Amino acid sequence: MTNSTRRTSSWFMALSFVVAFLSSSAALSGALEAEAAFKANNYQVAYKEWEAVAKTGDATAEFNIGFLYSRGFGVSQDYSKAAEWWAKAATQNMAVAELNLGLLYSWGKGVQQDDAEAAKLWRSAATQGLPEAQQYLGNAYLVGKGVPQSGQDAILWFTRAADQGNVDAQVNLGAAYLTGTNVERNPEIAFHWYEKAAIQNDAKAQYNIGLMYLKGIGVGSDLTLATQWFTRSAAQGYEGAQIALDRIHSVLKKT
Repeated sequence: MTNSTRRTSSWFMALSFVVAFLSSSAALSGALEAEAAFKANNYQVAYKEWEAVAKTGDATAEFNIGFLYSRGFGVSQDYSKAAEWWAKAATQNMAVAELNLGLLYSWGKGVQQDDAEAAKLWRSAATQGLPEAQQYLGNAYLVGKGVPQSGQDAILWFTRAADQGNVDAQVNLGAAYLTGTNVERNPEIAFHWYEKAAIQNDAKAQYNIGLMYLKGIGVGSDLTLATQWFTRSAAQGYEGAQIALDRIHSVLKKT
């Protein structure tokens, strides 16, 4: 699997709480109780409270119930019910619900597998500025999954996500500019994006930064910095980085 397509199977986004836009004081109270119960790992109570709030049509509560079903927290794990609740929130243009429902369609979990529907949902979330959705939509365009294949569109969405700090998109752009895939080859820009991902502790990016310092690609050659980045990558268990360190140490012993 190439660097540009390796990030396509990360799990659902973490649960987030938004209570400021609830329509009534009762709903607000229920949401706060649900949040407190969830943080205390009392998922059955959280489910009951969010279910009551969801009946008012609150998208956040609908999303949270879907999250509980997707993880089996307080209820039996059920992807079809997760999809049902996320679909309710998605009809209200809740970006994170669209993202997660798109993942279910992409994987065929709880719904009939449908790449076109997944891409449609990701596009809606991406246009709202959600970087994870922008990254997934970029991957869809890269391989032509659910949308016509378009390297130009892939780079567009990867860039939007990367500008917001999405590590996966930054790594994808680093690979694209390093190899000249769908863009004009530019090792300096490749280094820029790999470095941003490496600073966020991405082991693959750290390894690539090490290689670029070692070989003087896109940046001046610097054995010390190469060794430092290889060391950080190897500390996370990245095998290639440890191999590179062993070779460097072997050469230094001979000299």
